[in-house]
Amino acid sequence: MQAYLAAVAHQMAMGGLQVSRNWIGPVLSLIGVGAVIKSSLNPIELAVCVGHAGEISPATVAGFTRQVDEFARSIRRPSAFAVKGGACAVAALISDRVHPASFGAVTNRAMSYGTVVVPAVIDLGNRQMMIAQNTPVLGFALWSTVRGKAGMYLPDPRAVLG
Repeated sequence: MQAYLAAVAHQMAMGGLQVSRNWIGPVLSLIGVGAVIKSSLNPIELAVCVGHAGEISPATVAGFTRQVDEFARSIRRPSAFAVKGGACAVAALISDRVHPASFGAVTNRAMSYGTVVVPAVIDLGNRQMMIAQNTPVLGFALWSTVRGKAGMYLPDPRAVLG
């Protein structure tokens, strides 16, 4: 697990994200924060949150995704229009034990106004990774961007762990 987290931290740093560790709900997470759009007219922040769970279930995926949505809302900056800009996030859980139904829970859903959160599950035991691929209508312009960021910052576990 530490080798995978080190690889993620390296990818985040190389991508220009500010990397830290902090709690996302009850999960100590590796967090990378940066900007997708740096415009003062409508800034859009990016948060990549990678948390470790002892075991991943569909409920764990849903709960962590909600917690990351709350975190993403907290990092939104004011725009030139006197409203808050947007935020995009990747909510990735890693574990050696992943319930097979958890991969079915990895779907994009519109969570709250102004945020887009893409969930991901990384099964280190079986060297598998699943990033949500569906595209909801609400906020559709950002979903592929955030999926691309997830693919950029979350390396394939087979490449890292062998």
